[in-house]
Amino acid sequence: MRAFFQRLEAAHLNGLGVALGVAAVHLGVDGLFGDTAGLAAVGGAVCASLTDVPNPPQRVLPRVLPAAFAAGLVTLLVGLAHGSLPLTLAVVAAVSFLSLMTLAWGLRAGPLSFSPVLALVFAMAWDRTAGATSPWEHALWVAVGGFLYAGWARAAAVVLRHRLRELALVQALRATERRMRSRAQRIVQAVGGEEARIRASIADDVALADALQAARDQVFAARRSRRSRQQTDLLLGLIEVRDLLLASRLDTELLGQDFPGRQWRAALADTLRQLADALAALADTLAYGAPLPEVSADAWRARLAERLADVSAPAGDSRGHLVSALQSRLGHMIDDVCAMVARQRRTDDVDSPWTPERLAPFVSPEGWPLAALRPHLTLQSSVMRHALRSALALTLAYALGAALPWAAHPFWLVISVAVVLRGNLEQTLSRRNDRIAGTVLGCLLVMGLAHVHSVAALSVCFVAAVGTAHAYVNRRYRTAATAATLMALLQPLMLDPTSNPAIVERIADTFIGAGLAWLFSFVLPSWERAAVPRLGAQLRGALARHAGNMLQWRPSAEAQLAQRVSRQQAYTALAALAAAAQRTRVEPESVRLPDAEIEAALSHGYRLMALLGAVQQLTQRRTDRLDDARARTALPLARTACVDVLNGAPMTGTDPAEIPDADAGAWPEHLGQHDLTPWLLRRLRLCRHEARELVDALNRLQPTGVPKT
Repeated sequence: MRAFFQRLEAAHLNGLGVALGVAAVHLGVDGLFGDTAGLAAVGGAVCASLTDVPNPPQRVLPRVLPAAFAAGLVTLLVGLAHGSLPLTLAVVAAVSFLSLMTLAWGLRAGPLSFSPVLALVFAMAWDRTAGATSPWEHALWVAVGGFLYAGWARAAAVVLRHRLRELALVQALRATERRMRSRAQRIVQAVGGEEARIRASIADDVALADALQAARDQVFAARRSRRSRQQTDLLLGLIEVRDLLLASRLDTELLGQDFPGRQWRAALADTLRQLADALAALADTLAYGAPLPEVSADAWRARLAERLADVSAPAGDSRGHLVSALQSRLGHMIDDVCAMVARQRRTDDVDSPWTPERLAPFVSPEGWPLAALRPHLTLQSSVMRHALRSALALTLAYALGAALPWAAHPFWLVISVAVVLRGNLEQTLSRRNDRIAGTVLGCLLVMGLAHVHSVAALSVCFVAAVGTAHAYVNRRYRTAATAATLMALLQPLMLDPTSNPAIVERIADTFIGAGLAWLFSFVLPSWERAAVPRLGAQLRGALARHAGNMLQWRPSAEAQLAQRVSRQQAYTALAALAAAAQRTRVEPESVRLPDAEIEAALSHGYRLMALLGAVQQLTQRRTDRLDDARARTALPLARTACVDVLNGAPMTGTDPAEIPDADAGAWPEHLGQHDLTPWLLRRLRLCRHEARELVDALNRLQPTGVPKT
């Protein structure tokens, strides 16, 4: 049994906890107050459970309680409007609009934005599932179920907190491992053409950024203990490895495509794969209790040096200096991975300077400040447009459902539109296809369950469907849609096992709803090109702050903390632009962002981040090999130049000193050289160049009529 639970991922544990919580609410309320109260409470529990995602215990109630309250309020409004089509349509429009406006608080509000819509559907279905009760009584039991579930969710989060932190770290380790392997493939150019490499790199970077932020939210918010300090050290080390991995993309293209160049590339790539194997083994240790990997920095360094030395290069080939620099850079990554494994071997409790107060800036924001709504009270806001679009679509869906020959289930049409219609076309198309396939599969399963005349067995299936839908809604929506179909069609069977499930109507409503959602995705559309000015300004601002923090000589402890904060902000801004680049590929060609320009902007942005990280490695790990006076002079000049360009200072003609190295002899000497100041100056020159190129690429992305910086 222990081995089984060790194989469960965080989403599976969360789904299992949700299923048990909903079952506990049902059994408790049903046993004490009867079937009607029990079924109403189940509806409230399911609505509240949408916001119960893997989180530290202190974050659970602020997310679940608003959903429970909203479920009770929406149920009351639907009950009071019952029997009047105009009033019901008004409730549908108001609830859907206000629910979707909560997306102003960001991605964390996603589950909360859907909870009132689900409560709307449950309340509309009430007369068919639980018999007649007063609207006030029904709403009361729904709210009771939601609040009871909130207590369960808080308790479950306390019980699972250690395991959820471990699993968040496991996901971050595996994401870094995948990124490391993909980087190794790109070094040896074992993937498709340039366009394919850039797109795959964008997807890898977005996935890694998401995994690291999820781990930060779990680990950095934990109470201080020996275990949490060890986990914090591991995550901080992983973040540093991500920075070194990004810097590893620099200069490898200068090795060339001849036979020696390919041999050097292969040696570097194989070392990266060895490091990826170590990270995979470390993830297995945390996930399954497997033994820690055996690592040796000295052995890895010696093996890499031997392979690089065996390359048959022409005598006096200047690329030897470049290979030496790449070897040194990869050595930093070897040291950090070995240090991460070594920290996991320690059993003593080492005090850490990383207090909760210092870690707080790296954790995702929490709470529901009303000030976040203000920027979205305009038709130019994508949140406002999506809320209006959804309100129109759901209102029309209910009106159409009420007019159809099978008008007994107009709320099915509402839920189909609600789950398919997303804020962007990419997600809408994906949801449309998965919703149809999942509904058909769910109906086939219900056809088999219709022959089961045991209420207890059907109840177990219903609870299992609740947990499955919750676990897979953001991972594999087709599975979630199958489970949701089971939930909808099993409720009537639980009341009357001999009844005939409305399978044909369900499929028809799903097809119509999916079609409506797709059509309404073109009403008040929020194309990605409209967000480019905002995303570009955020990226330039974040990179300007990061350049200002990173290009310093011997920064203080406070300055180093500021470096970490600005680094996270810059990665977040890059990830936002990368996500827009992914989503725009399914948009109509007339409004699609041009591939070349968006990929150029991202390439220069990531390259600037890599260069800033490389400068940091030089100024922190190689301080004794830098000329103090020259570094003190060069860093402020480069910082001013980069910050000014990124903040919108007019760009003049290209300074010859800022042209990047292009020929095989352009890099400084490295073999046998103690003074690495020329490499620092080269990095600073390239930083200025990449800042200019990034701003130029972002300017080319500006929609027509928008002034360029």
